[in-house]
Amino acid sequence: MNIEGNIAPNLGPLPMRYATAGAVLLVAGLVAGFGDASAFFRAYLIAYLLWTGVTVGCLALLMIQHLTGGSWSLVIRRILEAGTRTLPVVAVAALPLLAGMKWLYVWAPAGQTDPTILAKHAYLNVPFFVVRTVFYFACWFTLAHFLNKWSREEDRGASPLLWGRMEALSGGGLVLFGFTMHFAAIDWVMSLEPRWFSTIYGLLLMIGMTLAAMALVVIVLIWLSAREPLSSIVTTSNFQDLGSILLMFVMLWAYLEFSQYLIIWGENLTEEIPWYLHRLQGGWGVVGLALILLDFALPFTLLLFRHIKRRMHSIMIVATLVLVMRLLDMCWMVLPAFSDSQPAWRLVALVVLLPSGLGGLWFGYFIWQLQQMPLLPVNDPRLEGAIEHAVEHG
Repeated sequence: MNIEGNIAPNLGPLPMRYATAGAVLLVAGLVAGFGDASAFFRAYLIAYLLWTGVTVGCLALLMIQHLTGGSWSLVIRRILEAGTRTLPVVAVAALPLLAGMKWLYVWAPAGQTDPTILAKHAYLNVPFFVVRTVFYFACWFTLAHFLNKWSREEDRGASPLLWGRMEALSGGGLVLFGFTMHFAAIDWVMSLEPRWFSTIYGLLLMIGMTLAAMALVVIVLIWLSAREPLSSIVTTSNFQDLGSILLMFVMLWAYLEFSQYLIIWGENLTEEIPWYLHRLQGGWGVVGLALILLDFALPFTLLLFRHIKRRMHSIMIVATLVLVMRLLDMCWMVLPAFSDSQPAWRLVALVVLLPSGLGGLWFGYFIWQLQQMPLLPVNDPRLEGAIEHAVEHG
């Protein structure tokens, strides 16, 4: 085992290449959206939700692994930490979203006369929206800062105090994360249709974001598994464990989706039904069916098989499918909220260009952060068990 050579990886010019490609795609998105600010900001919201979701999903998974203490998380811990350190990228990405509020949220422009919107004005107003967004990011930055700071200190020397701190912060941090993500989901997505509400919506979006992060982590681990020291410690058993966790999040997301639909269908209230009517008619009904088949049924079936989870090629295909379907799910959540139709070519182009462009910038910064710390936390108390596990499985 090349644990003594556990240094930060050198990934060469990859960060700059991803960032450059992302910048080019974003410029192309600006060109495609020129003259139609409404279509541009709708597609930008989808891109923002996808990559913010991956970032905060990494934060949630990192806190879960500190609480559970399982050896399954050892090989992905530094990937998760690098993911949390991309918060500056998505925080800056929130600025265009705030600038485009009047094109996205019907309650944002002044001079409202709708009684339903006026009744919610104390909460749904631009200054308070901005303050809440700053608060969410401040909470996430604080959690990520201390978890990464203590992880660096752990690299300099093992200390039970550090492990206790990370576990204690993760316990309270998950509660704070759930609180902030619930209201972020209300602000960023549910308030697109201020006359509709769902008490399960925040949890649904939170699980979807964590699912996207888990899928990306599996893909990145496969990419890094050929490099030392991960090549000496990552086994097919690790991918089986991660595949089982991916299956758990797929099932949980599907359960919450079905629960929300069943409750609204059973209540049959005029305030709630239109949300699903807009998403189950015409082309959006086809998209909804695709989500059922490709975001739940197919990944669920494939991940039940042990040999699929243990093979890097097959589990990468499943994880990539889940990540792509997360983008489609964001489209299904956001776009039907707007009744006016956009030119198909423009909207499709923007939904491809903007998430890809923002993703390029995100990946560039993520890979740069990945190079800042060794790929394995050598002083983690679970490392010895992980090494023994690798030896037992060849």
